[in-house]
Amino acid sequence: MSANTNACGVTGPTVPTQGIATPQPLKNMARVQGSAPATPILQSPSTTQTVAPQLAGGASSSAGPSNAHLEVLQAFECPVCLEYMMPPYLQCQSGHLVCGNCRPKLQCCPTCRGPVPSVRNLVLEKIAHTVMFPCKFSQTGCPHTFSHTEKVEHEETCEFRPYCCPCPGASCKWQGSLEAVMPHLMKVHKSITTLQGEDIVFLATDINLPGAVDWVMMQSCFGFHFMLVLEKQEKYDHGQQMFYAVVQLIGSRKQAENFMYRLELSTHRRRLCWEATPRSIHEGVSQAIAQSDCLSFDTSIAQLFAENGNLGINVTITMV
Repeated sequence: MSANTNACGVTGPTVPTQGIATPQPLKNMARVQGSAPATPILQSPSTTQTVAPQLAGGASSSAGPSNAHLEVLQAFECPVCLEYMMPPYLQCQSGHLVCGNCRPKLQCCPTCRGPVPSVRNLVLEKIAHTVMFPCKFSQTGCPHTFSHTEKVEHEETCEFRPYCCPCPGASCKWQGSLEAVMPHLMKVHKSITTLQGEDIVFLATDINLPGAVDWVMMQSCFGFHFMLVLEKQEKYDHGQQMFYAVVQLIGSRKQAENFMYRLELSTHRRRLCWEATPRSIHEGVSQAIAQSDCLSFDTSIAQLFAENGNLGINVTITMV
């Protein structure tokens, strides 16, 4: 923390900047960011590489495919969604296939208009065990290929998949690239307060409001943006509603590993602290709460630190 000099010439610690976060019901959110912070220094891939699958027998790979491999992979393309099909494979009486996601939506074979594919193709399933498939996000930069048993699991956590709006709740359905997250927040969620500096005070007002409520604020430091979220859920633990506080980085998991955050509730005689690595917005607040990777406390503890129904949380971001 930096220092300043008061009127008497005595040097002391700088008082953290305080920002006010007003409550927002979780079921009806329309948050927006107010001041426009500096552009974050985000590390994004400079080129986009499209990778087709290849025949192989090992783990993930990023080698380019041959023409022969591309011809083999054409057999795995779903004629409806154009994604690569994963086993098991079902074909119609004429031998046409569709992927497992599209088949339940069909009334007939999309190729020959015959009965819906229902005959299992065991030969193609055997071939699939020798094929390396590209990540479905290869068009946005993922360079790796995987066996069909690894592909789906990878895609659930791939850093190149679209980012969702990091505001908690389900009212905003926006998705886009990492570079587009801050422009989205600045344009659509303008009411979110933004503070500059690594040491601030997050003041959540009216914490005694009934029901599920959350408070959101942005913090800009070290060339990055962090989203601070305090969420009150109607999840009772020993008869008390629960509060959850977490910091998210507007960035990838790898970038988040370069930081630590500290949350502190304090009065003259009490102090409650939590220190952790920020969550990437790819993971989200819900996952942090589900994994208990956040500061959690019930309403009784909140009242010990609240003043006139307002709760101040000291937030400090550091680089590691």
